[in-house]
Amino acid sequence: LLQDRDKLLRNYTQNIDSLELVAGVTQVYHCHGSFATATCMDCKREVSGAVIKPAVLSGKIPRCQPCLEAEATNTASSQPKRGKPKPKKKKKARASNHTESDDSDNEASHPHITGLMKPGITFFGEPLSSSFDAQLWADRAEVDLLVIIGTSLKVRPVSEILAHIPHSIPQILINKTPIEHINPDIVLLGECDKIIEYLCHDLEWVLPSRIEERGQPRRKRRPEEVQSAEYPRRLGAR
Repeated sequence: LLQDRDKLLRNYTQNIDSLELVAGVTQVYHCHGSFATATCMDCKREVSGAVIKPAVLSGKIPRCQPCLEAEATNTASSQPKRGKPKPKKKKKARASNHTESDDSDNEASHPHITGLMKPGITFFGEPLSSSFDAQLWADRAEVDLLVIIGTSLKVRPVSEILAHIPHSIPQILINKTPIEHINPDIVLLGECDKIIEYLCHDLEWVLPSRIEERGQPRRKRRPEEVQSAEYPRRLGAR
């Protein structure tokens, strides 16, 4: 709705399921990446997430087809020609703390999978993309209001956004529970969906509804639909 009204600068999200894109939000930054793309760990070829979706849903490991074809070609070309087998050279035994079984155990525990396709998400322990800092720095100069909705703000890098925004920019928190380690200008507590409905009703904005999903046009919520629930609690304002 904010994007439709040209009010949305950027939607920073920690979701990795691309729900924002499905909902039609294009001005979105996926802080932890998303399943919208996948990249081959060997050749770095990037494809749409839809390409690996069938394999993921069927419980299979998604693989890069060009890499598999190249591996099959190399294997076929490296096959030795038939002939008399060469006698094997005897290996000299030597004492060592490092045994051949150690190598085989390591290889068995971490086998290389050719053409492994990795979703475009940041796994635990992986470094974040440098594009986050660049995007936040660019938006910092244009933002005039920060709205925080439905989060605990405990996971980086989203938890650090507030510290990078100028103090003169007003901040509104819409959440079910308070967040003790931040001090926004306005805090609205309650069910996030209900609070958004209240705000849109007061602004005379029309939210998409289930009626629109069935192919009917948008309509403004009736007063009884909005006022049937308890008004959100407001915890002060600086």
